Amino acid sequence: MYIHIVDDEPQLLASLSLILRREGHDVQTFPTGEAFLAEAADLPSGCVLLDLRLPDLDGLEVQSRLSALDTDHAVVLLTGFGEVPDAVSAMRAGAIDFLSKPYRREKLRDALTRAGERIEENERLRAEREKLGAVNSLSERELEVLRALATGKQSKVVAYELGLSTRTIDMHRARIMKRLNVANIGAALVMAKEAKLI
Repeated sequence: MYIHIVDDEPQLLASLSLILRREGHDVQTFPTGEAFLAEAADLPSGCVLLDLRLPDLDGLEVQSRLSALDTDHAVVLLTGFGEVPDAVSAMRAGAIDFLSKPYRREKLRDALTRAGERIEENERLRAEREKLGAVNSLSERELEVLRALATGKQSKVVAYELGLSTRTIDMHRARIMKRLNVANIGAALVMAKEAKLI
């Protein structure tokens, strides 16, 4: 899993990144919230271990700005203070967990496991939204052809009913499959049904 640690304590950054790398994670570290946010949109989706008390922006502000970037990162907040109102705010804003320093390794592992599950779910939902977006990008004519093909009729019958040539129907069919990035018209029909367009 990719882990992005945002903390202004050099010793913690070094020790935590060493531990996590030994466990097989790909780790990047950032000393400030601004440094992390400057790269966040281009980083691979991962768990963000985010210190609540940073010298520039606090962790809750970083979390808020990260949400606005529409990434698939999952946030776990770390703090040496552990104020309850901050924990509540973090969880309401979608944080996976709120760990007090020094944290127990089992709690960190548990938080990372849940972060991995959240990232997978976020990526799955994003892929579904992108598919629906592709279906919604079809032209009216392409949707008309797709709806006609959904009835199971052959291209020449659809062509006759729509007043088009068979070649034009086949061109629309090919364009639909290309636009939706599917191997056959059946997969395009499934996507259109999921989008409630047919």
